[in-house]
Amino acid sequence: MRAVWNLHLATFFFFHAYGLTVPALPLYLEAQGLSAAWIGWAVALMPLAGLALRPFGGWAADGWSRKKPSLIGLALGAVSGLFYLGPLPLVLAGRFLQGAAMALFAPSSLAITSDLVPEGAVGRVMGTRNLILGIGVMSGTALSGFLVDYFGLTAVWALVLLVQLVWIPVFYLGVPETLERPSPHPWWANFGVVLADRFILAPTLANAGFAAVFSILQTFYPLVLSASGFRAAWVGAFLAFYSLVSVVFRLPAGYLADRFEAGWVALAGFSSATLGLLLLVFLPLPPLAFAAGFFMGAGAGLYLPANIVAVTRAAPPELRGSAFSLFTASWDLGGLLGPPLGGAAVAALGLPALFPLMALGAFLTALGFLWVRGGGRRSMAA
Repeated sequence: MRAVWNLHLATFFFFHAYGLTVPALPLYLEAQGLSAAWIGWAVALMPLAGLALRPFGGWAADGWSRKKPSLIGLALGAVSGLFYLGPLPLVLAGRFLQGAAMALFAPSSLAITSDLVPEGAVGRVMGTRNLILGIGVMSGTALSGFLVDYFGLTAVWALVLLVQLVWIPVFYLGVPETLERPSPHPWWANFGVVLADRFILAPTLANAGFAAVFSILQTFYPLVLSASGFRAAWVGAFLAFYSLVSVVFRLPAGYLADRFEAGWVALAGFSSATLGLLLLVFLPLPPLAFAAGFFMGAGAGLYLPANIVAVTRAAPPELRGSAFSLFTASWDLGGLLGPPLGGAAVAALGLPALFPLMALGAFLTALGFLWVRGGGRRSMAA
């Protein structure tokens, strides 16, 4: 289990670095004079890179090595912090590079974790991983707002570099290679197999829908608070709060997914997140917005581990890299579509229009999950 905890800690530092950029990047881009629409496209550079490179990341984890893509992802994530320290063109390149890092690190590290744990402990271990991932994002998001207020953006970008750089040698020495027989098939053949399984496809598409909604929230909610006179620390506090609630629910979600059918746990999460987004329509500003943040966080804390458990159980062991590459691509797809769509909505309708649109998007995503998982019919019975 030492290797699993090494993976957990690498996951913490990797996603802590991501969390640092969540409130800081939109504020930096706004200060550079970019409009809301262009901010959306700039933020979407990370998922664009991730989506473009996911097929390679999946093939690499199944056909080359489980360990090496994770190491390269950590290294690219550290280098992205170096780019963030430069002028605007380099900051945009750093955002793209951070997406490339995600495309390599996420599927391969998930595949190693699933290779190392027994079947009966998948939910518990994946719940723990998601707990630590959430703590990483939450702590990075909270810290970022205070760093921007008191030390400036340079401190944020330097920390993005350092927190990933320090863990590379520890990961190299402490995590084994778990790929025993590299797959001889091309990436598109492996993806075709996992795409044909509705128990992989349904959580993947639902994850994409909620990722789009939450990427809109993360991109434009800082602008809502800024326009209402709130400091950057309030932005970090709100995003960190719903991340904290999400973290609290992730470990129980893993245990529930071990005991019950993972699809039902995910559906409970989708329902809670949708309720939170609906509350945000009526309670858009702190401190009342924290009530909405509770239900959003609880929902994410339930559906994220449950979806990962569902994919782990449905995927053939030799294709776990491809299955997790497809699944984690849903974060990129949602993150790619969400900010530009949100920017277009803001340009046409104004910032307040985002709140009901996000709630509607979440509701339709939950319905789509039920339809795909039931094979196009009305059921969760399968």
